[in-house]
Amino acid sequence: MNNILRDEEFKKKFPIKLVKHNSEWINWYEDEKKSLLAILEKHKVSLYHIGSTAIPNIYSKDIIDIILEIYESDDFDSIIDTLSLEWELRWKEEDRAFLVKGYGQDGFLDKVYHLHVRKKGDIEEVKFRDVLIENPKLAKQYERLKLDLETTYKYDREGYTAGKTKFIKDIIKEYSLHN
Repeated sequence: MNNILRDEEFKKKFPIKLVKHNSEWINWYEDEKKSLLAILEKHKVSLYHIGSTAIPNIYSKDIIDIILEIYESDDFDSIIDTLSLEWELRWKEEDRAFLVKGYGQDGFLDKVYHLHVRKKGDIEEVKFRDVLIENPKLAKQYERLKLDLETTYKYDREGYTAGKTKFIKDIIKEYSLHN
């Protein structure tokens, strides 16, 4: 994945672009959730819509972020193998993986998904999402930060993500969201 993110052609093809909140994002998530649960029916998992598309009324990248929480650690590798039939595996560590869907040859397709696979309990992003939903002013601060970062890091996903890190860590600390 690091090689992909440093590739200039990739950066130009898949820029950071924030768009106004789309009320259809929840439906896109629900459709994908049904599909994932059907594919993984023999495994005990939970799915969560995370990221800015899950937060009402703020700008976001037009990408649905999903956490797949796996309850049985022994299922991790077989779940990744199953998902890899429909999803593109970008990286895998001992207890985490990241897969994508919706990246075309010439840019993003109509629906784009990022799937963050985690073992049970590793879901701070869900708690962060909930804090922003419960605190619209805080969500708007996050939106403002993201809009500023979009201007600076349009073709630099690593820079964009790094720019959000302090805000996110501060919220996690302030609201005691650590797992």
